[in-house]
This record gives sequence, structure tokens and C-alpha cells, in this order.
Amino acid sequence: MKPRLLICGQLPAGPILALRSGVADSEVSRILELLPCGRRFRHRSANGRSGIKLFPMAPAVLSIALYHRLLRLALRLTMFVVILIALMGCGLRVYTAYLVHRAVALLDEATRIPVGATEDSILPLVSRYGGRKYIPSPPEGIEDCANKADCEYNNAHIYDYSYDFDLSTLNVYSGPDLNPGRLRRALAVLMIRTPSFLRGPLSLRFWMADVIIRIHAGRVETIHGGVYVEGRPAWLGNSWTLSADMPPEWRPRNYAVDGTFLEMWNDGGTGTIHHLTPAATPEQFQAAHEFDARCLAGFIPCRCLDDLNPRAFQYMSKHPEVGDTVTTPGCPSPHGP
Repeated sequence: MKPRLLICGQLPAGPILALRSGVADSEVSRILELLPCGRRFRHRSANGRSGIKLFPMAPAVLSIALYHRLLRLALRLTMFVVILIALMGCGLRVYTAYLVHRAVALLDEATRIPVGATEDSILPLVSRYGGRKYIPSPPEGIEDCANKADCEYNNAHIYDYSYDFDLSTLNVYSGPDLNPGRLRRALAVLMIRTPSFLRGPLSLRFWMADVIIRIHAGRVETIHGGVYVEGRPAWLGNSWTLSADMPPEWRPRNYAVDGTFLEMWNDGGTGTIHHLTPAATPEQFQAAHEFDARCLAGFIPCRCLDDLNPRAFQYMSKHPEVGDTVTTPGCPSPHGP
């Protein structure tokens, strides 16, 4: 009968070799010679002959051995998964930090564009950040407008086309391709399905940054920039628009701040819109342009507009007339009302 080996290993009572019943004695020595641990059984022979005393292997012993094997396998798989998740988390944070840096650089360069600059002077910016050319719709008839003053202002500032830029979390909702591929769609599903309190540590918090440069007769007519981020508990936004003159409701000011409500794809929120002319002061430009980039990629989300743009609310506290329509005057005191 052909011998069949079950197990050769170490138990608390000593080494043990388990063979199925029916193994011929003549085969035992050959099996022990082939197995390194089997050689230790020669000293267990009771009668000094080449035979060997076999110890039966209980089913419980086999179960314990199998359990230890599966436990070691489970530990190795767990370590592999933990290392993989850590590497993916580090990769996401590095890539998110790169995108945030790129968004900050885009907005910073947009603030340096003066009204009246030539179109050729902004083409390097368009090439660097992948701006898309957009043709506006035809002007609206004055007779069909509910607010004729606004319509007259908008029709007087009709532009030939604009260059639009946008960046977002992992570039899922932006980029030169308007039809994202499978990877971006998969990332979008992952971001939407992930609870909001986990998106920050995983670098999946929603945020967007956009710049719009409007061109008329080969010259820059209006520059717009904005940043929008998922805060706690709602979205926060800060945007600014620089043009040669102010909308009718803000004249004769050179700087004004308006409050707005945001409607995003997963929630709502509040924001501020800063209107400026080239005659605004450097302090006013600074109040409109600055924002805290940590709101975009920090582990702790920002709570309110005062966190996103503290400089603007510091300025409005000294000059309340510029922000008399802002309905969310910043963060509540941490010590209560």
C-alpha cells in the first residue's frame, strides 16, 4: 500500500509524525529518511529495531494546526491591506496638495491681470492651466427684463468670448475634457458615497476653484475668481469680480461685498461676492482675494466664511458700509453668544 503522509511537526509534548493507518512497516524508514523532522523519530523506537512507534494524531490537533495556519495568513493579508491603504492615503494627500497649490497659483495669477490688458498677454496663462474658450449667448432684449437697469448694464458689457478655468478635488468635476473617463467617474462615485466626516482625512473633501477672463475687442474687460469648499456643516464660498465700473446698485463705490446662497450638487451653503474696480485700494483688493487654503485640504473643515476669508471680515468690521448685505457675519464665538 502506498504511504500517505498527513503531518510532521512539533507539539508541546515533542515532535510527532502522523501517518494514515495501513502504512507498511517497510515504508516507514524510507519516509523518515525523506523528511528532515522524521529523522528525530529513530530515537523513539522501543525495541532498537528499524521500526518506529507511531503516535496517533487526534482531529483536534489537526484543527489547531489549521487554525494557526489560517491565522498567520489572515495577519499577512491584514498587514498588506493596511500598507496598501496607507500608501493610497499618502498618494491622495500628495496629489490633493498639488491640486490645491495649482488652484492657489491660478487665482494668484488672475489677481495680477489688469482690466484692459491685451488678449495676447493672458494666452500663456490659458496654456498653463488649460483654459477653455466660451462664446456667450446673444444680448437680452430690454423690454423683456424685469430689472431694466441690470439688463442695460449687462448689454453694455457684452463680451466677445471668455476663457474659463476650473480646478476641483482630484479634478473629477473639472478639466479640459467635459466627458470624464472611467477613473474619474469611479472617483466621483467614491467621493459621493464616502461620509463627509471621512472625506477630509482621505483628501476627498469637495472643493472648486474657478477663473473667468472676459475679452472684448481684444482686451480684458472683466476678471472673475472664486473658491468654493465643503465646510462644516455647509458649503462656503468666496469670489470676486474686477471690472471697469460697478453694477448700478453699487455705484459710486469702488469696492462692495455682497452675500449669496450657494446651491451645489450635494448640499447648499453661503458665500461672499466682492465687486471691485481698478480704483479700489490695495487693502480692499487684499480683502477680496485672500483665502485660507487649509480649508481645501486640511484635516479639519472650516466652519464658516470667517474661516475661509478672515481678511475680508476684518475689513468689514472696520468698514461695515461695504458689506451691508452680507447675512452671515462670520463665525460664532466658541464661548457661545
